[in-house]
Amino acid sequence: MSLLVSAFAVAFSLLAAITPAINLPGGDSRPEPQYPAPPGYLLPWAGGDIHAVTQGEDTSFTHNGLAAYAFDFDLNYETVVAARDGKVVMAREDSNAGGCSAFFAGSANYVVIDHGDGMASLYLHLAQNSVEVEVGQMVSAGEPIGISGETGVTCSDVDGGPGPHLHFQVQPYVEGKYFTQSQPVAFDDISDNDGVPGYGVSYVSANFGPGKPQKIKLTPHRVSREFNPQAVPLVRGLEQADPDAVPPPPPAPEATATETPPPPPLAEWFITPETETPEPTPTETPLPEPTATDVPSPTPIPPLPTATHTALPPTPPPPPTDTPEPAATETPTAEPSPEP
Repeated sequence: MSLLVSAFAVAFSLLAAITPAINLPGGDSRPEPQYPAPPGYLLPWAGGDIHAVTQGEDTSFTHNGLAAYAFDFDLNYETVVAARDGKVVMAREDSNAGGCSAFFAGSANYVVIDHGDGMASLYLHLAQNSVEVEVGQMVSAGEPIGISGETGVTCSDVDGGPGPHLHFQVQPYVEGKYFTQSQPVAFDDISDNDGVPGYGVSYVSANFGPGKPQKIKLTPHRVSREFNPQAVPLVRGLEQADPDAVPPPPPAPEATATETPPPPPLAEWFITPETETPEPTPTETPLPEPTATDVPSPTPIPPLPTATHTALPPTPPPPPTDTPEPAATETPTAEPSPEP
């Protein structure tokens, strides 16, 4: 009997050893993101993948000024993961514009993660509609946050043309600002050069994410580097991003669906609904009886006087008048004068 029990125990142990753990609903064993986050940064792409540095820190191309301590990695539309635990405080994914011109300085998509110790990490040039996290969400190192792209000022230092890549920098967290002064950073999964990526060098990421075994030895780099940028930009005005660009407003919450009664038929909009109005009771109003009244007869009009013809006396002829005829007068004849 004891031999049977022993054999059963051995078989159960072997079965438990070779059977993977079963994740029951609601029983996710992954550690929760820590905030404030523990110190240390990992390369911002999936663990085991290899990518190269296409632009290092403190260059005269575009990594100067606010971007003096940034790094560009050759992620060509590939998954970007969080480099450190923290809280997503800003995100944008609506842009589809980019190129090697200052015109696109305010067109980059991005994610900003606050680490709770005054510092934040910026992931710039993400592809349109690729952001996988939301503002206010807690994320762990290694958790996917978006896809790299070529939005904003995306220049290749080889031919000056646009090119998809990931721009990464560590910066002080300033509320409402997605792009602030970059600070020196080192990565725990880079074993040489004190954890600082070198231009043109390829690196294997050890950022496997929460709940996954760490397959690459990490080398914590806790010695802070001096902030002393020296590079002078070759092209004036070609900044990596516009620090004064206003982030887009968060999407409005969806309105709660409410059942609205359907409108009445069209005819009912023009017809007054029938209501029961009491009919008025008919009342008999007596009509007044006619009263006999003496109407005076009209006054007779007197007859007009009859026209009478009165004979007028005849008019006597005028009396004759005797007009004396003028007397004839003799005009004396002039006598001739005597001749001298």
